Amino acid sequence: MNALSQNNLLDEFSRIRSWRKTICDYATTGCHVDLALEVEDLMPAVQLLFDDGYFLEDITGVDLVEGIMLVYHFDRYDVSLRVVLRMITPHEPRTAPSISGIFSGADWHERECFDFFGVVFENHPNLKPLLLPDDLGTHPLVKQSGRRPFYSLIPLRQTVDG
Repeated sequence: MNALSQNNLLDEFSRIRSWRKTICDYATTGCHVDLALEVEDLMPAVQLLFDDGYFLEDITGVDLVEGIMLVYHFDRYDVSLRVVLRMITPHEPRTAPSISGIFSGADWHERECFDFFGVVFENHPNLKPLLLPDDLGTHPLVKQSGRRPFYSLIPLRQTVDG
């Protein structure tokens, strides 16, 4: 990706409020843009992506020292422009806004994150276990020890804007 297109990407995503905005090398990261958001910035960011023609690929979680990091992957059909939104919700309470009202396909992804990480997605229309038994009583991907900090998972070149 040349410098001009990197500047265009920064301009395109300047409308999304984030505390970290990184233009990435797709060949090494699998994404073009990586944005770290506060919880209150998730819904406006997702709405902008929807309005701009993006689709939701998936949602997953990572249990970190700071909380549960939710990772949202978006792309477009007309041009490959993969975007990652990252948001950390505290361990207690583990809540996040549901994006299923914008992207209906988020329903199952959020239910899976509820199953494995115990994240309660506020205003989700059908938040119940998807893959695990209703009475399991635990969330198997919540770590009891060995959590790593956010910055240990992000390459140094991606820890600053640009």
